[in-house]
Amino acid sequence: MAAWTLITRSVLFFLCLAMLLAALALIAVGFWMRYDDSFDTDLKNVVYQFNDPKVLADAKFNIRVWLIVVFWSIIGLSLGAAVTAIFGMISSIFVKRRGFMIAYLVLMIVLIVLEIGSGIAMIVKRSSLRDATNALVNSMYTTNSVKDIQIIQNTYSCCGAQNGVFNRMYCGPMSNLPYCDVTVFNSVDNTMMISGIILLVIVILQVVAAVVPVPILISKRYTIKYSYEPTEVSRF
Repeated sequence: MAAWTLITRSVLFFLCLAMLLAALALIAVGFWMRYDDSFDTDLKNVVYQFNDPKVLADAKFNIRVWLIVVFWSIIGLSLGAAVTAIFGMISSIFVKRRGFMIAYLVLMIVLIVLEIGSGIAMIVKRSSLRDATNALVNSMYTTNSVKDIQIIQNTYSCCGAQNGVFNRMYCGPMSNLPYCDVTVFNSVDNTMMISGIILLVIVILQVVAAVVPVPILISKRYTIKYSYEPTEVSRF
């Protein structure tokens, strides 16, 4: 039993260590993507340009809201994962402190529920993201925002929008390039799909990390139970 407990504690420790490192890396990458001017400078110049006509300004605002919500959701879940991982590592070392293990399990269950909820919310809101990207591209063309149009067309190798009356003006009658509203949404959607797959893998690992300490708690419970049982005294 002692050897099995040691193996279980070691597995829990390294699972939590991996989760902690992944969470810290995700936080670092998130802040780098959000605040480093060297990352996607052209696209940031489009979305974070504020001196636009109202239609285009509203479309950019909706995209910024999406980016802010996704960014802080990732940061929040990553911070939660880091705190949970620390509790898990502590509980794997101080196994006699059942409070640490129980707190770790509670935090892990809450974290898994939040991550699953976030994934479901992203799937449900997928159509509204499509509407937001379509509105952004269409408003660029309808307001003749030349700088934004050039950036989008050069970045995504696209031109025009579906059913756009302005396609002939900007793209020419013989253009074989895909529509910009389609390519922009597909790019964002692919990123979300990759993030969803990564999140699914993380959730599966977290479920395993939540199951691992259960035998430790059970064995600890029986150890405590039997240690307090009275010893029968012989009358002879």
